[in-house]
Amino acid sequence: MTKQIFILFMKSTTALLLSLALVAVSCKKETAVWQTISSEYVSTSEAPFPMSDVQAPIFPDQKYPITDYGAIALPVDGSGFPTSLDSSRVVRVNAKAFADAMADCSASGGGYVVVPKGEWLTGPVKFQSSCNLYLSEGSVLVFSGKPDDYLPEEMSPWEGVECVNYCPLVYAYRCSKVGISGTGTLRPIMTEWEKWFELTPEHVKGLQILDRWGTFGEKWYKRNISGHKFQMRPPLVQFFQCTNVLLEDFKVRQSPQSSIHLYGCEEGVARRLDVCAFGRGCDGLVLEMTRSFVVEDCTFEQGGDAMSLKSGRVYESWNSQASSHNILIRRCVVKRGKALLSIGEEVSHGIHNVYMTDCKATGAVDDLLSVRSNIRQGSSVDSIFVANCEAASLQRVFAIDTDVWGDWRDAMSHEKDTINSIGGILMHDVKCRSAVALVDINGDKKNPAKDITIRNISADSVYSYVSQVNNAEDVKISDIQYGWLGKSSKSPIRPE
Repeated sequence: MTKQIFILFMKSTTALLLSLALVAVSCKKETAVWQTISSEYVSTSEAPFPMSDVQAPIFPDQKYPITDYGAIALPVDGSGFPTSLDSSRVVRVNAKAFADAMADCSASGGGYVVVPKGEWLTGPVKFQSSCNLYLSEGSVLVFSGKPDDYLPEEMSPWEGVECVNYCPLVYAYRCSKVGISGTGTLRPIMTEWEKWFELTPEHVKGLQILDRWGTFGEKWYKRNISGHKFQMRPPLVQFFQCTNVLLEDFKVRQSPQSSIHLYGCEEGVARRLDVCAFGRGCDGLVLEMTRSFVVEDCTFEQGGDAMSLKSGRVYESWNSQASSHNILIRRCVVKRGKALLSIGEEVSHGIHNVYMTDCKATGAVDDLLSVRSNIRQGSSVDSIFVANCEAASLQRVFAIDTDVWGDWRDAMSHEKDTINSIGGILMHDVKCRSAVALVDINGDKKNPAKDITIRNISADSVYSYVSQVNNAEDVKISDIQYGWLGKSSKSPIRPE
């Protein structure tokens, strides 16, 4: 009996030691795999505030073509689907191919999920850590235009309020070392989404519900706002609370809402992007509660703002310190848009340490720099620097507006007004061909804008006025050169 117990004990001990050895080997292997993802350091030395160089991930040279996972290409001649081809089935098959390729890529330590040349109809593409979605030259990801293809829902904020909504068309949630590269194109089918651009009473009702949820602290997973009734359009690309992000070289052609939205992300680079989307509210690149980011050499043509910095909306945001800060924007071109760079109106976490330099607006753009807020945002915007920029036709070169509500004006309750703090802004060495006005500052009566310096601004022609300053202190405007066309019927366009 004793001998049998001893044998059983030895077997158990041997099995345990073997298991521990396997775990050790596995951990060692996993550590070795993760160490294969290195980083590129992007210089930020020109920033006028302390900012460390930004790390962008460099992915292992391992490729996972979606064709290896059963992906089906669309007909090459562009003639549409043959009768024998079921588009709904293609969407399902291709979405699964992306999911399987991402899973294998991430499990193997990272690499490239490759989209070959051709057109590929799909539903949502969901990331895993250490994956780069590589869009080969001549490749087009055609996203289904049926909203129900983006169910089940995912956590996806709507204009600064966290909620559960349709899955973004390309979505990464709490991933590390992720990217989209290659010169291919992201192109959604817009037939249904375009119908949702109209501001309907049902949509306003949805905003009212979201506002109450955010104000009174309803748990985010209970905030389901998806469905045809409220028509909350998903962004094309959304990276949600991700670290080490790389976006480079690809093209965007149309989007249901914001083209590229980084929410709560830490450290990354967006470069050489070509983004074009004309719908209402279709901003180009939105950095919201995002830190340590470089945007360079990108081109935008938008129905909304080209580049937008935000930091969440109202009460639920105030308990967090996740401001948008340490952001460097350089050498970008805007062909069309509401603003070349807008800050707000969602600023409840605060926005600090932003530098934009050597950027151009070559077409019709409303504002070169626009700072927007309202009495319910309750946070600060400071240390904003703009230098060496050019523009063609503008409404305003520099603007501050503190009564901007967007679609939320009828949705917001006003019982808890708060105070904004806007100041510490420097703009210099900017020129434009024509502008309705150069400087238009409309601060808050309770807490005026402060410490604003505008110098060395030139315009070939000014239609309405050079500067107008309301509710602001310590504003210095100097070295303004302009050709005066006199008062005219034109007045600057201001955000609603």
